[in-house]
Amino acid sequence: MSTQHHTPRVALPAGTRPEIHGQVDQILQSPPFRTSRQCQDLFRYVVEHSLNGSDDSLRERVIGVEVFGRAPDYDTAEDPVVRLRAADVRKRLAQYYQARHNEPGHWKIEIPTGSYKVQFHPVEAPSSEGSAPASEVLLQRVLLPESRVDVAGSNARPDKQKRLALLILLAGVVATLFATLVLTRKGSPVESALDQFWKPTLQNKGPVLLCTGSNRVYRLAEQARYRYRKSHPRSEDDTPNFESLVPREDLKKFTGDDFVPVKNTYLTIGDASATAEISSLFTSHQHAYDLRFGSDLSFGDLRQGSAVLIGAFNNNWTLQMTDNLRFVFEDGDTPQMHLKDRTDTSRTWWPKFYEGKFSDDYAIVSRILDAKTGSALVTIAGLGHFGTHAAGDFVTNPQMITDLVRQLPKDWSRKNLQIVLHTDVVNDIAAPPTIVASYSW
Repeated sequence: MSTQHHTPRVALPAGTRPEIHGQVDQILQSPPFRTSRQCQDLFRYVVEHSLNGSDDSLRERVIGVEVFGRAPDYDTAEDPVVRLRAADVRKRLAQYYQARHNEPGHWKIEIPTGSYKVQFHPVEAPSSEGSAPASEVLLQRVLLPESRVDVAGSNARPDKQKRLALLILLAGVVATLFATLVLTRKGSPVESALDQFWKPTLQNKGPVLLCTGSNRVYRLAEQARYRYRKSHPRSEDDTPNFESLVPREDLKKFTGDDFVPVKNTYLTIGDASATAEISSLFTSHQHAYDLRFGSDLSFGDLRQGSAVLIGAFNNNWTLQMTDNLRFVFEDGDTPQMHLKDRTDTSRTWWPKFYEGKFSDDYAIVSRILDAKTGSALVTIAGLGHFGTHAAGDFVTNPQMITDLVRQLPKDWSRKNLQIVLHTDVVNDIAAPPTIVASYSW
């Protein structure tokens, strides 16, 4: 597909492209990005075309075609893959810079909301000799450009101007002392909402248990597979390294003995995505975690420290540990499955289906604090795996957690929390979630 190229609106200084390309490589190798190939491809694409000033290549449809392989006439309203992945890239960039706030690099790369054109902001390195006092900087900015004060007094101004300079200097010194006093009392920079949400989970030195459920899967036994392949040889077009599905009509020819259960092996895409998001967050905070399946976990393990449980109806620990809370799961793996508010029984949340697939899903995020041990239990679970995927995005997105905090009391960081989320599902992709209910106690 041909692409028109235009001159950038704001030219970057000569010789900066290698620095930006090097920083892009560093970003793509970082924990927030290394788990998503689509986010890597999209980020590299928009950076390169923004550097080239190729605005026509930064339209949603063009990106869908060139990055995600969509047809040239695909419906962007029905298939929002570009918008969803762009939101994901913005979230991962925020995680990257949050983890490297002391070493941001020479350039800060941003993708403004509502646009795919990247902005590049130079980052000023701190002076090796230390910053000048605020009073000195203020005095230089006020006097030096015009008066050119000479230390020897050859160009000295009248006494009135000297007194003015002295007053400005004195005011600067007072302001500096006041700022130092305030910072000393605060002790450390204000924590972000995301950091406060995860602080109880990460404050213990031991590894966090990261437990995901395992879906029930049955496979054809080896003898049954051999028998079927003998009567149904592969065609020349089949790839020998991939397992092909047995047509539904042929499954009627098998008996129950021809199938064997497979445990602790298969994850849904939503559960795998949430697991990758959380593990990436822990890695960015340099905190160890221990990945487990539900069957490889005991109640004693949960009492040892903090834990994160992913999935609901495929993770029995989630259902057990949240069964007495306000928002709960009901009738799992049946047409009647839904979320329920046990305090206000008139409130329930039901998923919707279209042609046998989820068209929207719901999820519950719970954070339960243990006052005795100082640890926390976090559950991230949807009715289906789309809800789990959306919930994983929610708890790792700085902006979404900030929006949540606006609905909570001021002392929310010391309280137990439950949040009910909703997500639309379009073309088997979960959209960014929205909050439909929250509760703290």
